[in-house]
Amino acid sequence: MSRENLDNTRRLFNAVEERDVAGVLAAYAPDIVIRDAASLPYGGIPHGLEGAKLHIEGAAQAWNHLQPAAERKMDAVFLDAGEYVVVLWQLKGLDVGSGKRLNSPTVSVYKFYDGKIMESQMYYSDTTAIVQFLKGEF
Repeated sequence: MSRENLDNTRRLFNAVEERDVAGVLAAYAPDIVIRDAASLPYGGIPHGLEGAKLHIEGAAQAWNHLQPAAERKMDAVFLDAGEYVVVLWQLKGLDVGSGKRLNSPTVSVYKFYDGKIMESQMYYSDTTAIVQFLKGEF
């Protein structure tokens, strides 16, 4: 099952980079639980596919104007951990007006059941810097 889990996680990351909402949702189990930093504008613990969709929409609202195509590339490294997949990736952004950039190392852990992601947890290196960047205060 590990190979299937890795492949599903790669598809998830490709869908995020391409802003493919249906592709993101396809990676998730119907009862998905997402844990994202509460300090982020789209953070919290959404449940189920409807909660996941709201999370995706909130993240898109926060990031789309700060992530032209080149900044969406997350340079992900995928690590097989049995029923889990751990991903090391870069959260990037560019404020075109000021020229300021964000490049924040991030780790995500995905727990699988039956080939679908049932739990998602993000670990950011510096949520304060991310929030400041999103507010234009970076």
